[in-house]
Amino acid sequence: MSKSIDILYSSPFPSTRTGALFNAFSYPTKISPEAEAIFIACHSNIGDTIFDPFGGSGTTGIATMLTDSPTESMLKKVKELGLEPIWGPRKAVVYELSPVGCLLGRAMCSTKSVIFKKYTETLLKVTSDICNEVYSIVDPEGNIGLLRHAIWSDIVVCPHCGMEIPYAQLAVQDNPLTFKEDSLCPHCGESVHLADAERVKETVNDPLLHREISVKKRRLYKLYGITGKKRWSRYATENDQTSYNSTMANRDITSSPIYPIKWGELYRQGYHYGITHLHHFYTSRNWFVFNTLWSQISQYPEDIRDALKIFLLSYNSAHSTLMTRVVAKKNNPDFVITGAQPGVLYISGLPVEKNILFGLQRKLKTFVEAFEKIESSKGEVQFVNGSSTNVLLEDNSVDYVFTDPPFGDFIPYSEINQLNEAWMGIVTDDAEEAIINPAQGKAIEEYSNLMTAVFGQISRIMKPAASCTLVFHSAKSVIWRALVDAYKEAGLSSIKASILDKVQPSFKQTNSSVTVKGDPLILLKKENENVQYNESFQDDKELAKYLVEQAPMPYNKDVAVKTFSKYIMMCIEHNFVITLDAKYFFEYAS
Repeated sequence: MSKSIDILYSSPFPSTRTGALFNAFSYPTKISPEAEAIFIACHSNIGDTIFDPFGGSGTTGIATMLTDSPTESMLKKVKELGLEPIWGPRKAVVYELSPVGCLLGRAMCSTKSVIFKKYTETLLKVTSDICNEVYSIVDPEGNIGLLRHAIWSDIVVCPHCGMEIPYAQLAVQDNPLTFKEDSLCPHCGESVHLADAERVKETVNDPLLHREISVKKRRLYKLYGITGKKRWSRYATENDQTSYNSTMANRDITSSPIYPIKWGELYRQGYHYGITHLHHFYTSRNWFVFNTLWSQISQYPEDIRDALKIFLLSYNSAHSTLMTRVVAKKNNPDFVITGAQPGVLYISGLPVEKNILFGLQRKLKTFVEAFEKIESSKGEVQFVNGSSTNVLLEDNSVDYVFTDPPFGDFIPYSEINQLNEAWMGIVTDDAEEAIINPAQGKAIEEYSNLMTAVFGQISRIMKPAASCTLVFHSAKSVIWRALVDAYKEAGLSSIKASILDKVQPSFKQTNSSVTVKGDPLILLKKENENVQYNESFQDDKELAKYLVEQAPMPYNKDVAVKTFSKYIMMCIEHNFVITLDAKYFFEYAS
């Protein structure tokens, strides 16, 4: 086994969540394309065929292109580590069940930056001419400016006097800016526990469904704008709400998609009340603007449309909907505006409405930089929108596999992706989605069967000397056992194990009830290389006890996270059955 392979798996390998290629399109659990490209360049040769059965956002395709066009940061990293990659063009075949994932991968790997910039600037200019009126707003001095973003507020009912109060009035405390859990009703003076305060409902006419519907009552709370070059903010008034309602009345949205949301595990009766269709995730203003943008795409050359769609969708579910949020940060005098929480469909009591046109204008530079990084590559990538339980490749035809499979019950991708795919007119067929999901009728057995079928295909198409790098993450031992059983049943053996150190973990990884930072990396081979397993420990429990005893003090949550990841890695190295959940390691921390 080569020196580079030994180095790659000898210590945690850094995978930063930064840069244009990573940030162009946010995607849960995404891996750095630059980091993956280094793995591909160290595990394969020029002209080799690379395969990924779980393509996600197309990272393996992008990484394959990068092996022929390495960035400065990649060259610096391989020099630091003493790696000896083989740079040059390869071919990649990427399977992905999600239509938006395939569209993203194809567009990223085939678009020229100059052409993209030209047509995108035109699209934004044309749409701004149509839509800037709806973002027009009066500034504190009485002049007309443009909205940068608006904070809306749920309306709640005081459980004591029955009066309606803006949630923001009760929840927000100034100097310093913080969120309160309890507050006094301004009408009766009684204490109100905000988590239990009933949200007010109202009946409105739905212009797309052409019927009355019941929704949560929300009103404008605070406005942030710009007049000329001067930025400003002020609290909203009743006149602002009246003006907004008047401005948005009778807007033409006849070309809008009418898509009923297919709710699953992410549905929450409270904050999803009244959301039955795609357009209910948006304010009427942002629905009008995004629909106007989307409708314009058909007027552009066919070979640029996919890139324009991906550009718009990159901002859509992350920043254009009611899922956009505010957070309060220490010593910050005002709210910090952020995007939607990845991996969930959460809508807060203070949703944010961003100016989509401003946001896309800022995003344009990132996309242009991303296309510039790989447009000179001579690599070839084929994206297949389909299930990897039936791969249409010949036996013994693949030289290297790099894949990041779905993490069991971690993220219901098909449920999340529908907010983007509904605009495309085609959504994920979840019948073959490898997931543990009661809403889909899938338990550990169904997940295991699907994973076993996929690894069977991987083994079939791998050449005898080919290898597979597997990145995986779960806090549950039962899911780990399902994964290990799946690749073993396919005739694959673990040769080495390490950790992919995600320098900035995804939201789900930092906020799961039991956190696991850093994803174990497993190197699999078809050939049994007679790996000598360390016999220092009798089983995984003895190993776990040893790791906890050797862990640095104080043994806190962060140490527990790293200890569990090391436990998984060493169980695979020692060929132990994984029987302990992450919870076991966190009990020591508590």
